Amino acid sequence: MTSRPRVAGMTRILLGLAVLLLLSACTSDAGSGATEGSEPDAETVKAEMDGEAKALLPDLLGQVGGEVNGMLATFSERGGFGIWDYVASGAIVKPSGTMTESLAAVETVLVEHGYTVEADDERKRVTGTKGNVSVTVEASLLTAEKKGSGLNIRIGSSGIQDGDDFAESAPAEDYLTYVR
Repeated sequence: MTSRPRVAGMTRILLGLAVLLLLSACTSDAGSGATEGSEPDAETVKAEMDGEAKALLPDLLGQVGGEVNGMLATFSERGGFGIWDYVASGAIVKPSGTMTESLAAVETVLVEHGYTVEADDERKRVTGTKGNVSVTVEASLLTAEKKGSGLNIRIGSSGIQDGDDFAESAPAEDYLTYVR
């Protein structure tokens, strides 16, 4: 009967060690800016994403054609948990090619800008990632495979944990000014 107390004691020790390991893995460096092993702050992410949008959007529209509607980049907090997303989304109206041609053009431009690209032909979606920025362009709902079919575009950075003060007060960035 002495083995049961020993097993229970060992189990408690192992559980305690597991909890300590888990807690140490979950702690983060709350410094400003990105350091090795930490997440970048909201101000750094905003500057990176705004710079990418300024370089990418004119080339993207030059290849795809059409007009962009509604590209206002803003921070939003996820349910009050101190985790922020910085996102701009809109629509590319009346692209010059078919859906297939437009998405192929999007893929080409993203690759040219150094993005790692994934194409999902079934969902008619192209996604590119570069650093903290992701770009997703996909077929608008109820669009057919015809010339001028609309596209939805989203540029964003998600899961920013360092930036409550900056993210709460940062002005919105109008990405339409980059393509005018």
